[in-house]
Amino acid sequence: MSDISIAESKIQILYLVDRAPGVSYHLLMEKCMESLYTDFFTFSRSYEELISGNLMDKSSSGAFTGDAVGSTENLTLTDGGRAVLNDLLSSLNAPLRARLDETASAIVSEMAANSGINASMEITEDGKFRVNLGYSGGEKPFSATLTVDDEATATKLCKQWKNSCTKASDELIRLILSGQNS
Repeated sequence: MSDISIAESKIQILYLVDRAPGVSYHLLMEKCMESLYTDFFTFSRSYEELISGNLMDKSSSGAFTGDAVGSTENLTLTDGGRAVLNDLLSSLNAPLRARLDETASAIVSEMAANSGINASMEITEDGKFRVNLGYSGGEKPFSATLTVDDEATATKLCKQWKNSCTKASDELIRLILSGQNS
């Protein structure tokens, strides 16, 4: 059960999207449920009403990119959403604003940390799936293209890449280089 109303949830979502434009639906949902006393149903209803009310826009950014691994929806406020938020800012008390600012900072940090991670998939002419994986963060940029037989495997590769890109790329390079000594 949610500890906040739909109206409170909408204000909080508008605030976070304003402070972290381009946030993915999934990251926003995760952070709202983690730190803002809302449940999935309250968040989902609030989100849908903000989109249908033209207070927020969602745009596609290419499947499996950045912090939106597994999601293609990136969120921004519309001019109407920004006007509504500006009208309601004074109704937010100081402790709530501090908690929202902390959550927005966490979102921005996670978006920045994941900005160098890319994974995409496309169907090939022969009905297989080409998976493109990339990592440009850190000192060792990496990219690889794989072809797999089915969509489920391609999707799983893209989703898992976010959590294992640095270790996987280092391990693959190590395996290939150690094979030269044989």
